[in-house]
Amino acid sequence: IVAGAAGRPAVAAEAARRVWRHDFVATAPDVELFPRRAWLRASERAMRHATNDALDYGDHRGRIELRTALAEYLGRVRGLCVAPAHIVVTQGFTQALDLVCRVLAARGATSMAFETPSLADEWATVRASGLRIEPVPVDADGLRTDRLSAVTAPAILVTPAHQFPTGAVMAPARRTALIGWAAAGDRLIVEDDYDAEFRYDRRAIGALQGLDPGRVIHIGTASKTLAPGVRLGWMSLPAFLVDEVRALKAASDSGSPAIDQLVLAELVASGDYDRHVARSRHIYRRRRDALIAALRRTFRGPRIEGAAAGLHLVLRLPDDVDDRAVATAAAEAGIRVRALSDLSLTRAADRGLLLGYGRMGEEKVHAAVRALASVLPA
Repeated sequence: IVAGAAGRPAVAAEAARRVWRHDFVATAPDVELFPRRAWLRASERAMRHATNDALDYGDHRGRIELRTALAEYLGRVRGLCVAPAHIVVTQGFTQALDLVCRVLAARGATSMAFETPSLADEWATVRASGLRIEPVPVDADGLRTDRLSAVTAPAILVTPAHQFPTGAVMAPARRTALIGWAAAGDRLIVEDDYDAEFRYDRRAIGALQGLDPGRVIHIGTASKTLAPGVRLGWMSLPAFLVDEVRALKAASDSGSPAIDQLVLAELVASGDYDRHVARSRHIYRRRRDALIAALRRTFRGPRIEGAAAGLHLVLRLPDDVDDRAVATAAAEAGIRVRALSDLSLTRAADRGLLLGYGRMGEEKVHAAVRALASVLPA
């Protein structure tokens, strides 16, 4: 006798995710924009054309269809110089960073350099691999390359196109200096190109990888352009690292999901991916403009930084204001916002709030800013 649905054990309820009254999350896109119809069309095409071996265990670098599509896309849009053979598909940025750290550790590294401030979530990944972090400060022109002489790490992670969280764009002279530092010491540069497609007030900044493909590891993902739940990222690697990363990837998970890779390859090759990014860029720009306008209406001469690209901006606060306390008070009022000083690797932290507009509809912006103002010191 086969038990019916009524005889099945009840599935344990999971804790409900908190619903925020006003959500200024700075690291997430609007998943409602996910191109469901285009994804379904790409899925149908991918399954119609997929051979049986495409559904079997395969090359741990990822499906050749996706690696080929990505090589063309990254060369055209980000200025990369990369062949499909040097791309490894990952399950998002976190796995890519973990693989890089484990390769470095296996090669004898004991540390990795990081911008400060930077995304705190990534620090745990680095430390879990056994590496310590060497902080390097940033300013309005990006990474302080004049501080690199004190760095002993064999690699550094940077966000040159749109520094997270400050939004600074690395100046051309500093890009050249960073490449020179890496070459002089036989070091690696890990480039987190997390939101480069969303640039509003100036032409796109080319990826650092195009300046030195032999020393720069370029990492990108679909988490910002599509949705975090897609769990697909990619690494463009110097040739000498491909086999080491591929072996570690094989030991980690035997490869990323093949069907989703085939679908993304179809989405990119068809042009639907470009069209979706263009549409999303237009929507996010309108939201950013609405947020800036609301901040200027609500505050007297607000210091707004990092608004030229991405999904967030920084509202600077005076040095005597505790931004952590403000973020805590905001959370108690149902407002999700992140304190800038939480992202500093040193005690000399600037004060500010990260205000994301990825999930903030234009019609909600003014009320959200008014609510935020109510928890800020006068």
